[in-house]
Amino acid sequence: MKAPEYNIRQMEPRDLPAIWKAAAAQNRRDGTSYPVPPIFDLDENSPRHGKLMPNVALALVTEVNGRVRQGHVWLRTVEEMSFGGDAEAWKFSGAHIPLAHALLRERGYDDVHVLVPRARARGLRRMLTAAGLQRIDQRLAHFFRML
Repeated sequence: MKAPEYNIRQMEPRDLPAIWKAAAAQNRRDGTSYPVPPIFDLDENSPRHGKLMPNVALALVTEVNGRVRQGHVWLRTVEEMSFGGDAEAWKFSGAHIPLAHALLRERGYDDVHVLVPRARARGLRRMLTAAGLQRIDQRLAHFFRML
């Protein structure tokens, strides 16, 4: 029996159906519901049609015997950092976080990370969840590396 032939290459828009199928299978297997982010501009009227979305830094696929089996996407992400302030300042700024999120969406970003020290998480939880953020460290192992 011949050993499988592996290849890794840049993702192309034609690979998306295989990526969506692989993601759906992974979600069923793992009991998750992670969406595949927008990777390519699929709007036929857009001058960027077929190109990577602005927040996609790199998109690759793994092929096995010429068939796409995995997708790998590196997104440019945004981390929100806030400094100082008291309860009233946090209340005011928290009410305006959705405006910042809308601006970031216009600039091509899909997500934002807010890393809060555990000692402060309880006090900030209501404000952050009201702004649509979810605490995920109880569901996900958050790994990080400086490049």
